Amino acid sequence: MESVKSVKIVTLADNLVYSGRLLGQFGFSAFIKVIDQDRDACRIVFDTGSNKQSLLYNIRALKIDLSSLEFIVLSHGHYDHTSATVELIKKSQKGVKVLVHPYAFLPKFRTRKKRKEYHGIPKGERETDIYGANGQIVKTTEPIEIIPGVVTSGEIKRTCPFERITWKAKTIIDGKQVRDQVLEDQALFINIEKHGILVIVGCAHAGIVNTLNHALAVTGAEKLYGFIGGTHLIRPKEHRLNETIKVLRGFGLRVMAPSHCTGYKSMTALNQAFPEEFVLNYAGRTIDTSKRLKDKVF
Repeated sequence: MESVKSVKIVTLADNLVYSGRLLGQFGFSAFIKVIDQDRDACRIVFDTGSNKQSLLYNIRALKIDLSSLEFIVLSHGHYDHTSATVELIKKSQKGVKVLVHPYAFLPKFRTRKKRKEYHGIPKGERETDIYGANGQIVKTTEPIEIIPGVVTSGEIKRTCPFERITWKAKTIIDGKQVRDQVLEDQALFINIEKHGILVIVGCAHAGIVNTLNHALAVTGAEKLYGFIGGTHLIRPKEHRLNETIKVLRGFGLRVMAPSHCTGYKSMTALNQAFPEEFVLNYAGRTIDTSKRLKDKVF
């Protein structure tokens, strides 16, 4: 797999926020600027948060220019990652491609206090809306190379024994209501020169270990640089958290920036286990691989 020169990731939406001029939300979105070997820039947004007003506010406050946005990658079809896709497409002067697994647009439900709640992609952000905004939808279960050195994961193989799905929700497949295994969960893999593979995840419903193993398999790389995004360890059983940390040690990661659905307990455990590699992520956090990472808001 070819490599890129550098990557700049700005978290646009997250549960945490460290600046009074930005807004937090239960969701995730990241702006990714990739500099390729010819020093050309490719602009990608990974997920579009749960609250469009807050996301758009943060984009303005952070002075993020989306006029050259080319790709939106949706990690899966839950509302907290897909609520402003159309609005971001409209900000671009290019034909934006939206990369998704075919199951992302399926209806999704969960039950809370005996009430059925819709949990999928919100109204106004679905297939017809994306096409109406002149966006292009690319549905596939296989990895897609966005540019040389940047590839989507496709459907992630689930082989880790302790990363079983605990998500209690329903979806409709081929007209039948079934348990939602979130099979559409996907990530983004970026091979950075002199660093290795950086993995961007939304919620990691497939499991963060499964996702990292899949990154090595898809890219053929020998090493991983790190990961940024949700790990779905928000309320983990002790065994799963301990096993996750044990396996993560073997990857030799240099950057761990868990966010969104990781939760305080798991955040603390990861920070304690990997004090040098841990990066607290939040809305407004910028990680630029061409520069030394500094622990400051901007």
